[in-house]
Amino acid sequence: MHVVSFDIDGTLVASVGFDAELYAEAVREVLGVEIDTDWSRYENVTDSGILEEILDKHSSPDQRDRLAQEVHASFVGRTERYAAENPGFIREVPGALALVEALRKSPQVRVCLATGGWAETATLKLRAIGLEPSALSMATGSDASRRTDIMRLAESRATQGLKATRRTYFGDGVWDKRAAGELGYDFVAVGNGVDHDVVFSDLQDADAILSQLGV
Repeated sequence: MHVVSFDIDGTLVASVGFDAELYAEAVREVLGVEIDTDWSRYENVTDSGILEEILDKHSSPDQRDRLAQEVHASFVGRTERYAAENPGFIREVPGALALVEALRKSPQVRVCLATGGWAETATLKLRAIGLEPSALSMATGSDASRRTDIMRLAESRATQGLKATRRTYFGDGVWDKRAAGELGYDFVAVGNGVDHDVVFSDLQDADAILSQLGV
């Protein structure tokens, strides 16, 4: 069994351009501080992991839970409003839907989604590009703050106790590559944000990608 796991933002969904800005706005609204949106500088590049690091610097222990909930709610609300006000702006990375569908048809493949985004925004973005999240095994930043933990959970939900003989992770960030390496996954880079030997500018060349996967 080959587990093929996908990040969402920048990998299946073109949303990185506005995501960081909305996240920074949510933190500014609740905490009154400006944050660094170079996500590579954070230890855990997930919505929950970044927020934990920010709250370590800008809140007291007795405030953390309340402030975390407020930032979460603000970010989800901003993303929902953005999507409603900009219909069609959340787009699939070219070829994403066709590739996922092709992989789902393969009997030796289990497809899953492992994203650092919170569940609500991940679901919104997937549905915006025409991919129903309930049809796929998925783990998100709502499940854990460490990407490796999210990936393990997504794999577990996809395999349902069966053993994977090969595992591949598609991602667009250096943190995706690092997490794949820690878990022993093959890594496929999407876009131009990662220096890697296996890279595709998008997901349109399904034949080449499937060949790379041995499917």
